[in-house]
Amino acid sequence: MVEQILRRKREIIERLQSRRSMKQAISEALTAGNNPVITEVKQKGLKEGDQALNIVSVVAAKQMEAGGACAISVLTEEAFAGSLSDLSDVKLSVTLPVLRKDFIFDEFQVLESYVHGADAILLIARFLSASELNGLTQKAAAVGLEALIELDRVSKDMIYGMDLTSASTLIGINNRDLDTLEVDVATFEQIAHEIKSEIPADVPLVAMSGINTKEEARRMFAAGADALLAGTSVMHADDIEQKVRNFVRF
Repeated sequence: MVEQILRRKREIIERLQSRRSMKQAISEALTAGNNPVITEVKQKGLKEGDQALNIVSVVAAKQMEAGGACAISVLTEEAFAGSLSDLSDVKLSVTLPVLRKDFIFDEFQVLESYVHGADAILLIARFLSASELNGLTQKAAAVGLEALIELDRVSKDMIYGMDLTSASTLIGINNRDLDTLEVDVATFEQIAHEIKSEIPADVPLVAMSGINTKEEARRMFAAGADALLAGTSVMHADDIEQKVRNFVRF
């Protein structure tokens, strides 16, 4: 009995400790002729009044993997009905890299993410100073985590103060205005055009938020996106697996 318990715990720890690269997953998707799509497990949106979906995170994650997603983002903030247990549950249920999406501003949260199985963390530049951003990116790299740094219209100029030499860095551009919560996919097109020359060739550029249709996905890739992050449109789909497949192959 005790040996079975210990064996089970060792297996869980080994699986949570294993690290999978989002950057590599994006590259492998392209090599396979697929559009690199990072899907997101989230129960509730940002807008006040949004109701939790009550979809089992593990079930949704498995459907996303079956649809061809190259990685999975997990929203862990409690205000949006997320949790760290969602993160570890998803990590244990799929073979894809798993990103922790939350408001991360302290090194403790980097370690917390590592312990719960994250392969990467989201760092929202708008809520961090340049020194905090670089420090958290370095801390993540030190424990084997990648960092997806999110820029928007307000924070886009922080690109000029970032240390992008780390092999663990990705850059995301959020189409959502965090003041009004409105989404405009032209945001990615405009910011990508401005900052593309500042991003090293080995740093993937990810278009985030507001990608609901294949046409919008095409616009993002045409504007220079190396990958997409799609959440709401996937989670609200009647058939999650098919919705992901529609983005991955068109």
